[in-house]
Amino acid sequence: MKVITLAVFLAAAAMSGVSAPAAVLFPKPLHLIKRIDDPLAKASRVVDEYCYGDRIVSVSGPRVSIIDYAAQTVTDIDHGQGTYSITRFDEIANAHPKAAAATAKSLASNAAPAAATVKPAGMKSSAGGRSVDSYEIEAPRTKVVVGLDRSVTLSRAAVEALIGAAYPNVRRPEHDAILGVASPARSTGRIAANSSKDDAADYALPSEQAITITSDGGSVTLKTSVLRFDSDQAPQSATLIDPGATRVESPIARFAREMREADTIPVAPRQ
Repeated sequence: MKVITLAVFLAAAAMSGVSAPAAVLFPKPLHLIKRIDDPLAKASRVVDEYCYGDRIVSVSGPRVSIIDYAAQTVTDIDHGQGTYSITRFDEIANAHPKAAAATAKSLASNAAPAAATVKPAGMKSSAGGRSVDSYEIEAPRTKVVVGLDRSVTLSRAAVEALIGAAYPNVRRPEHDAILGVASPARSTGRIAANSSKDDAADYALPSEQAITITSDGGSVTLKTSVLRFDSDQAPQSATLIDPGATRVESPIARFAREMREADTIPVAPRQ
């Protein structure tokens, strides 16, 4: 049986992860109901993603993740277990030291990263029953099939946040390709869901994404689909840490610590 490493899956999952904006991301509330097809669990789950101000709140049953770009923290709450964790953006960035080092080396040498290739795939019907403008994006060891709902528009920074295109994640060629195809194709009938005077909403909502990461152990595909959307805000009860909840180490912080410890395990001298 082929084995997919945790590091490879984290690279795929980072595409729906976090990024760092320079201004308010969502001037108006945007609630996305998403279906996530998990290749590791071999199951699908529905997640409510509430975007407002500088926060994206993801609710999946008793588990809640709050990405706060102003505070640069990720808060994970498990109401079922009575636990929570708070992870700083710099901790998340440090969990990918090899990728960060490669990026720094590329910038220092002025070496341009390999560009992604983009192929239009035409208009298709999404999982939510809406028409999306589809593209196939090929990058080294990565393939992305993205469907754009051009009836809903966002700022560039908001789209970057939704696809995980900036700090604390490592910027990759497929991110720039997605932003390129989501860029303004001005037409009538758009809903300016998150426009503001200083940050015009010109970019299409990435409604569907299928991200395939290939490694020596095989390939893994993470698929997310927006089933529907509205302007609801996150329930306050979901975002509050329960009284008496226990603070625990976050999975990403634990993963980074274990990787550091693995690199510093002393070797016993030979007898």
